[in-house]
Amino acid sequence: MNAIRLRTIRESTLEEVEERIKSLEKEFGMSSEKFEELLLKQKLDPKFVKADFEWDELVDSYKGYIEDGELDYTAEETRDFRPEQTAMLTAKRLELLYRLAVLRVESINDLAQKVKRNVKNVYQDLEVLKRFGFVKLNKRRGRALTPETLVKEITFLIR
Repeated sequence: MNAIRLRTIRESTLEEVEERIKSLEKEFGMSSEKFEELLLKQKLDPKFVKADFEWDELVDSYKGYIEDGELDYTAEETRDFRPEQTAMLTAKRLELLYRLAVLRVESINDLAQKVKRNVKNVYQDLEVLKRFGFVKLNKRRGRALTPETLVKEITFLIR
């Protein structure tokens, strides 16, 4: 069986935004401000306009995070999932994603109670979803972790 293509629209984490900004700085050897200046002065190939838009959005989102503590950067990704990865997207894991999107939960224990599942199994499923970049686990006071979905949309592409 061939890989299945998955398109996701999801919120990026602070670490992902910082990493992408650094990778663009390294790729182009300059800051986003200098890049935009050269692009506007037509000293760079117009094919880089898309990169400029992405870079500006990343920097604006990062500045917004610095100012008010809220990160607002949504990315659309398309990637191939191998059959064994696709098999890990079980009905129970997809249900957890849905429930996280519609329920307010205070902790993994709270989520487990709301979905009427064992805490250990819910935690294991969240760890799998975290590896795919679909959820993040925010540390709260003490040892409590609060799960949060990063995914707004998942589309399985057949062709």
